Amino acid sequence: MAKTLAKYFAQVEGGEEYIPVDILSAEGTLFKISVDGKEYVVDYSDSAQRMHSLIIDNVSYGIEITNKANKFEISRAFDIFKVEIMDEMKKYIKERVTKGLQGRQVIDTQMPGLILKVMVEKGQEVKAGDPLIVLVAMKMENEIKAPKDGVVQEIFVSEGNTVSTGDKLIIID
Repeated sequence: MAKTLAKYFAQVEGGEEYIPVDILSAEGTLFKISVDGKEYVVDYSDSAQRMHSLIIDNVSYGIEITNKANKFEISRAFDIFKVEIMDEMKKYIKERVTKGLQGRQVIDTQMPGLILKVMVEKGQEVKAGDPLIVLVAMKMENEIKAPKDGVVQEIFVSEGNTVSTGDKLIIID
């Protein structure tokens, strides 16, 4: 296998798998790439604003590509694929964040304040993003939300309690 010039990972929307994409060589519009270990010769040209021409192993494809912060929507005829492209560091960070939300989550305060409202009960199922607590800090109401789907295991505060930075609020598992 040829030396890799650049290494990326592709993740198709809705999937968990990271597909390795290596750029092996690049000369003008001609690229040799490896996708998940299989090598391809690709001739790429930009034919209009979002329209692109790809010739992959002598087969021509007309595609439309929309790029929003390394998240690409690729359209061909009636097929639409949403793909995120990331380098090794971005993949590592994304995996670390995702793994960090697995298992038991202890939610603590990021600033001192007053518990205005507790919106859940012990044993209640919650979804990621559901409001859990309203904390008043610096004269502003801050809604603390569930970081992941789970069940409220423990609640350490009640309405009217004052809390300091780092105090435990809720455990979700």
